[in-house]
Amino acid sequence: MQKKHLALLFLLLCALTFGAVSAQDDGATINIAWPYQLPPDGHFNSYASGVINLGGNNYQDLMEPPFAVYMWSQGVYEPMMAESFGFDDDNNYVITLKDGVTWSDGSPVTSQDVVTSFYTAYLIGASVWNYVDSVEVVDDLTARFVMGAPSPLAEYRILAYQLRPTSVYGTFAERAQPLVEAGAGSGDADFDALLGELTEFRPEQYVAAGPFVMLPENISDANVVLVKNEGGLNADIVKFDRAVVWNGETEAVTPLVSNGELWYATHGFPPATEASFVEAGIDIIRGASYSGPALYVNHSVEPLNRPEVRQALAYAIDREQNGFVSLGESGIANECMCGFSDNLTELWLSEDTLDNLNAYDYDPDMGAEILEGIGFTRGDDGVWVDDQGNRMAFELIFPAEFLDWAAAAENATQQLNDFGFEITARGVQFQQQQQDVYDSNFQLAIRNWGTGSPFPGQSYLEPYNRYNGQGELAGEGIGGGMRFDLNVSYSGGDINVYDVAVQAGEGLDVEAQKVLVEQLAVSYNELLPAIPLWERYGNNPLNREFLDAPASDDPVYNNAGADHFMPYLIMTGGIGPAQ
Repeated sequence: MQKKHLALLFLLLCALTFGAVSAQDDGATINIAWPYQLPPDGHFNSYASGVINLGGNNYQDLMEPPFAVYMWSQGVYEPMMAESFGFDDDNNYVITLKDGVTWSDGSPVTSQDVVTSFYTAYLIGASVWNYVDSVEVVDDLTARFVMGAPSPLAEYRILAYQLRPTSVYGTFAERAQPLVEAGAGSGDADFDALLGELTEFRPEQYVAAGPFVMLPENISDANVVLVKNEGGLNADIVKFDRAVVWNGETEAVTPLVSNGELWYATHGFPPATEASFVEAGIDIIRGASYSGPALYVNHSVEPLNRPEVRQALAYAIDREQNGFVSLGESGIANECMCGFSDNLTELWLSEDTLDNLNAYDYDPDMGAEILEGIGFTRGDDGVWVDDQGNRMAFELIFPAEFLDWAAAAENATQQLNDFGFEITARGVQFQQQQQDVYDSNFQLAIRNWGTGSPFPGQSYLEPYNRYNGQGELAGEGIGGGMRFDLNVSYSGGDINVYDVAVQAGEGLDVEAQKVLVEQLAVSYNELLPAIPLWERYGNNPLNREFLDAPASDDPVYNNAGADHFMPYLIMTGGIGPAQ
């Protein structure tokens, strides 16, 4: 009983301490939002599942900065942690860090931290190791990446990676290095043991190199208060002393936007909510995301593993309707249906290829014709029955808190049921739903197609790697995911789509890369391993009563993915308090 009282007293003191911090008015504050897990489930190991993660390459950049940010409208990199970078005469990649930056524990940022970051990342299957053979210290501030496959994509993946401290992860990197040299991977006893240790590792706090740091005492159910890391990158340039990151998905943050407590959010807001923001004088930023929701199928479930069934599903869904009811003007139906953004297709695909891709325009009669052609029939109740006599009855899981994806799931369910399937939609807590897909614990699911990258090969690694058994962090990739056979046959021949996706990012010959991207696009379009629904454009509320930010048509808002414009603007002083 005494221990219980002491625990309650400790929690009360923490709450009082946090309340004092969150209520103080001294210094400039920016109010933003991202959902996160609370301790003890949430933790500070940014390589492992369950991390208190402020958006991967989004607000996490404020603590774990990348080496550079790619400016999408200009096609150039802007240095962040790096002072200089580029390929040397041997086609190896060299990064020299900015001098004078310190971690939040007071230690200097050095090239050893670069080595640590990447060797530890090897354990979680970081795709950069598809192109890099080794990483080595040149001097205190310079690191060299010995390249097995130099390419623009390899450069992008190196520069976008977030720096972690040797003081926290150094021992993992030291033990990982001989595993890299031996080519060890999953199934190797030493590799699996070290990965297991990394998965369970729980640092006491974040050690940050960015302009802000997260302190354990500043974490509550309502929000996290990031405080200034005075020695961190650009700490003297950032125009805010604190960043308050409000917790929760769309339903939780909507009233905060409406009442002026939250000044910017990236969540997907329903059309009616967006209209209420506009009426209140709040600006809406509509940057492209180069991604969106897709209908994923478990390829170990009959007959969803048949491409004809997936093609019929595509014809049976009106994607324009699905996008509009989900996200209004910001939900734009996919045209290419080829696995990456319509914004990039003309850069990578020939006119002839684009003309011959199947757009899968809404045509339920065509869907029915496909199913009848493989022996499916409608039962007396109108529900499709396969050639083995099984009803087409499946469960569709979606992340309950993602209101745009939830709306997409519910609308797709209604359309498919009208077509003659028997779909039951079920909302699942968003972190659990993602893990269920990683674990292959689903029949149908809504997850993302594509990713925010100017290189299409990365978009294909979402279905062919992340959702096909790898996951993103230590401890996630254990269940086989969508279980799609990567060795495919299509009109162009036989290929391994994972291998081709990796090869599409190798070398410095862009024309050769385009040939591989065309193979990926055509095979995806024919086989539809996952069915894209629409591309998500932001409908991000930005309250200019509190924030001085670039105009809505500024090209900086074209930045997406690992280069998202808001952390970039915060870190470079491009956004500040309203005057």
